[in-house]
Formats: sequence, C-alpha cells, structure tokens
Amino acid sequence: MASGETTTGSLSDALPSIVADTRIKMEYEGSWRRTCDIKKQEEGTGLSWTEFTLDKLSRQAITETADNRNFQQLSGSLQAIEPTMNQILIKITDRTYRKLSKNVSSDFGPLSANAMNRGDDEDYLATFSTFATTNSPGAGNPMSFGYIASAVTNIQGNTTEPNDTEVYSVLHPFQKKDIQDEVLAGVGTYTVPVGLTADTFRKGFSGTVAESNLFTDGNITIDSSSDANGATHSRMGVIAAIGMDIKHETDRDIYFGGGADVISLTNELAFAERKSSGTQVWAYRHLSDCTAPTS
Repeated sequence: MASGETTTGSLSDALPSIVADTRIKMEYEGSWRRTCDIKKQEEGTGLSWTEFTLDKLSRQAITETADNRNFQQLSGSLQAIEPTMNQILIKITDRTYRKLSKNVSSDFGPLSANAMNRGDDEDYLATFSTFATTNSPGAGNPMSFGYIASAVTNIQGNTTEPNDTEVYSVLHPFQKKDIQDEVLAGVGTYTVPVGLTADTFRKGFSGTVAESNLFTDGNITIDSSSDANGATHSRMGVIAAIGMDIKHETDRDIYFGGGADVISLTNELAFAERKSSGTQVWAYRHLSDCTAPTS
C-alpha cells in the first residue's frame, strides 16, 4: 500500500490526453481571382474556351464625287485555351472518425479547399515566367518602382494595342520590401515629411504603385539563386479559363478498414496570357533578387 500525498504524477496513467484546439498551417489565399479576366466556359462548347479578336479597320476621307473602291477586309485571330483538371482525393476510415478529436476532423474540409486554391494560384504564378521581359530587373538585381511604372506605361501606351483597364502588380513579400526601401531611403538622412514616406515608415508599404494595384503573394517560388518572378499586367492581360468550378463529392468504400469515406474536390481551369495577334502587349515579368531581408 502506497503512502504519501496524491499528485498528478501519482495518477499520470489516469490523465486523459485531449486535443484542445486545431489550427491549419497558414498560407496565401492567392491573387488570381482579383487580377485576372475570368472566363467561364459554357457546357457543350468543346475542349477549349475560345476567343476571336477582330483586327482594326481604317477609314479614309472621300469627296462628294468619289467612287470609293477601297474595301476594308475583315480579319482576326483565334485564341484557344484548354482548361485542365485538378483533384484532391482523401480516404478516411470510420474508425479514424470515431477515435479522432472533432477539433481535428472539423478542419479537414478547409484544409482540402486551401490545397485546391493554392494549386490554382501556383498555376497562375507559373505564367509569369513567360511574360515579356522588357521591364525586368534581372537575376540578382533588386525590384524597384521604375520597373512597375514602365510596365504600366507600356501597357497603357502599347503601339500594337493599348489597354486602359485595371493594372495589377503581383510580387513576393521580399520583392515588395525593395520598393518599401526606396520610399524610406531618406529616413535617417532627411526629415521625414508627412505623407507617403511617414505612412510607409509606420505601416509598411501597400496600395498603388504608378497606377498599378499591388498584391503580395507568398506562393511565388524563389529559385535556388534566390531570385523570383513577379509581374505587372492588366486585367485583360491574363485569362483564367474555368471549365468547371470546384466540385465536392463523397463516396463510400465499405471494403476498406471496416468502412471509409472517400472525399474528392475537382476543378478544371487554365491560365494564359492574352496576346494581340500573337504579340505580347499587356503582361510584363519582373525577375529580381528575392533574398530574405535582414534590415
């Protein structure tokens, strides 16, 4: 017979282990739904979403007695985008559900949705590497205001086909830090005036750069040389062709492990740069240094 005081240590085998709460690893939601020209492909229209672009016509001056035989020919070009399918599939046994804390199992749905959203965003970001390099700092060089400003100017004033729709810049947080450093370059040397510099010093940089709406996206991949591709493009510059929005389905496998639920999320979409008769006009790549800042 034991003697002495009773503590949790003496009854440790009787103490339950309960998961008090659960959290999902944080990740970026993605930016493509706010920056792309979203097109939903109608059912029964084939494998690809298609768009036909009519070329411009030209007028001419005539007189009252003119017999004008200068006919303007109608012509154009077709762009086709074939959405591709993506899926996440999960099988969970009934025994797992019975034994697992409801705090954990309640987050399975949001976790799966996050995976689909991240994959879609990564497909969008992958198109950046194919954009025009006219306004790209280049590997190893810092990002700066001027590259965004010149990209916006090239979009709005493009001699092949100008565009005055909304313009967006999507950068990795490390790239955005370079622009913030530009704004704050005078801090410590000059008096900080009230306005943009003071606000940036207090709150960090966000908002609009040279008429371009800036989005931060941590899903942008940093390569082995610590460089990354950001981009500036107009809304019309990138098409998101959606063949099917996310479809949620469940099934039963009664033969596996005493019974299991099979859960699937499936969608169909693709991203492509919209060009003008095959010419790049509204999307510009910003390849730049993306080293983690230290000061």
